Amino acid sequence: MSSLRDEFAAMRAAALALPPEPDAPTRKQREVKRRRAKKRRSIAILDMETDPFNNETQESVFPFLAVLYSDDFETVTIWDEDHESFVSRLLDAINSLPGKYTIFAHNGGKFDFMFLVHRLRGEVSFKGRGIMRATIGDHELRDSYHIIPEKLASMKKDDFDYTKLYKKDRNKHRQSIIDYCISDCANLLYFVKRFVDKYGFKISVGAAAIAKLGEHYRVEKVTQFQDAHLRKFFFGGRVECIAGAGYFAGSYKLYDVNSMYPFVMSSFRHPIGSEYVSRDGKPSINTIFLRLQCQNNGAFLARDENGDLVATVREGEFFTTIWEYQAALDLKLISGVKILECVDNFNRTNFEKFVTPLYSMRADEKARLDTLAEGTPEHYECKAEVLFLKLIMNNAYGKFAQNPRRYKEHFISDPGATSPIDDFGNYGEMPEFMGADYWIWSRPAPELRFNNVGTAASITGGARSILMRAIAAAKNPIYCDTDSLICEELKGHDLHHTRLGAWDLEKEISELIVCGKKLYAYKTPGGAKTIIKSKGTAGLSWDDMLALLHGETRTLTNRGPTLTRTGRQHYIRRQIRATTAVRRA
Repeated sequence: MSSLRDEFAAMRAAALALPPEPDAPTRKQREVKRRRAKKRRSIAILDMETDPFNNETQESVFPFLAVLYSDDFETVTIWDEDHESFVSRLLDAINSLPGKYTIFAHNGGKFDFMFLVHRLRGEVSFKGRGIMRATIGDHELRDSYHIIPEKLASMKKDDFDYTKLYKKDRNKHRQSIIDYCISDCANLLYFVKRFVDKYGFKISVGAAAIAKLGEHYRVEKVTQFQDAHLRKFFFGGRVECIAGAGYFAGSYKLYDVNSMYPFVMSSFRHPIGSEYVSRDGKPSINTIFLRLQCQNNGAFLARDENGDLVATVREGEFFTTIWEYQAALDLKLISGVKILECVDNFNRTNFEKFVTPLYSMRADEKARLDTLAEGTPEHYECKAEVLFLKLIMNNAYGKFAQNPRRYKEHFISDPGATSPIDDFGNYGEMPEFMGADYWIWSRPAPELRFNNVGTAASITGGARSILMRAIAAAKNPIYCDTDSLICEELKGHDLHHTRLGAWDLEKEISELIVCGKKLYAYKTPGGAKTIIKSKGTAGLSWDDMLALLHGETRTLTNRGPTLTRTGRQHYIRRQIRATTAVRRA
């Protein structure tokens, strides 16, 4: 008995001598581990061909061809006109891939992946109605449009006769359809691998841009309470029908700023510290934001009675940046000013070390691109470099303004399942969507991480101050949008085709129709070219724009269907009408 007791005592002593069991990994440690695992993944491309779109009959569309493509395995093609059989075969093919793959589809989050959503399970990241990230077995699905937000056709895409996709004809064109789909996959793989090689497995171009900026600057995060206060000073670009709606004939010019936001980032000193101090009194050298009352003559933006952001609110309380305040004073656009609050920040910098090398590299690559023959490997390599440098420069500032309050975490389960549970709680008692084949659960993100919205507010305010000064200097300004201005002439400003921050003469205009914000059209001299700008819709003609100007409406149906996470397909119909009144003298 004593020997047994001695044996237990020895075992206990040995156990006590062992180092303690490590604590359960934290969320951050698990995230680091997950990222490292992703870096070990290989890259594959998924593309599908579907029934042609028909916005007249508005029939639902379904895929009949899928291609899985990579440098690492033999190309997989699935041709199947039975939808459920098609989906099952595709999922089996993905599950059979060796190792671990990140599978990209261009705009797949809003289209290709939606044909699979009823068969996905586990955690899914949605952005709007689209999927950013999901898993199938050991493999991850991602939408490459989030890292390369450009149409594939603008990068590299073969020509194709889409009438071959109709059911009655496609079987006799089967091989040419497959070859075309494979070529799209090969082209996308090239650009995705180039991006990943340069910037890593980032979920979006914004994430890649902010990481690149972080190589030179540390921008401190703020608390949710600071964010709530600073967000009042954050607005987007200034879009304004300066002369109201109308038809304008004469000699007009469209100018825009070469890389407006990168220029403002590199030329203005923006807050990067988390210490913001609100106080009374006059602005100082540390002041970055102001809340004030004044008479406003087109200087500051504010919400009108409809909630629209406008520069026509003539009197009241305004939230603005020091850049706009200084421009408004210089131009004598405000009067009767009463400062209600100054917000100071003591840690400010420009982002020259981030912007200047990238802009210089892009200028060199653009010059080199003109010397290379189209279709050569060197041409596509250079084209990719020009595109990526532009995206990285233009997408960093927006990440500072992202609002995690809007984010949700999602989980897809079998119908009838109980709420999924993890280390941070469950997804509530009821799913967000209950379908026959799957349920979608959602919950607010358990941890809210705020970047520094003050940094973004300062950058966008700097851009608006530049536009404000340009409008004041322009002869007969008609319309502006963020970094562009249509007027008869812009004097007293730096005019140059390529110089960072200079105004570039982009187009000569002989006729112009303005019906509202982001709803205008123009013709170049001699009627050589007609340009229609109508955000959110396509298909308007010059005659349509004239009709809108005279109070008529136009009904347009989107060319392709909108697919939702609930399995619904529908063609969005829009009633288009002028949104700005003709300005009376």
